[in-house]
Amino acid sequence: MIVLFALLSGVLGRMGGAGKSGQWYDFLLDTKWRDAGCSALLIGTWCYYFGWHSDVWWAYLVAFALSWAAFSTYFDTLFGYDNFGFSGFMVGCAGIPLIFTDISLWWIVLCRIIILTVAWGMLHKYLPARVWVWRRDVFEENARYALSL
Repeated sequence: MIVLFALLSGVLGRMGGAGKSGQWYDFLLDTKWRDAGCSALLIGTWCYYFGWHSDVWWAYLVAFALSWAAFSTYFDTLFGYDNFGFSGFMVGCAGIPLIFTDISLWWIVLCRIIILTVAWGMLHKYLPARVWVWRRDVFEENARYALSL
């Protein structure tokens, strides 16, 4: 199930990052698919692994909102360029409210922050122009958002 969630997150991430090209399917290429879809999949994945805790429903809502905000920018206004390492860090930090669902899971959130910071930065910096049969941008966006769960 988690592999399916990750694949779907990768596809939604790419849909949000692909530019409109005047094709009939351009209505699917909107950043909201990435922002809302990947955020919902994060919450769904967390609940799948650790269960739903209705007493801290607000933690899921805050994590969803922070994820949406983090997915919606690459912090180019702050750095002057798309800083993917910092973006990965912020996507990871968006999961901090999920600690309130079970305080003993803090280490999972910390590992997620570290992994996303490193992976997002390295994917952008070190991928070749083509990865197997895909263009770099297609593979990078799919991989980046698949890892974001």
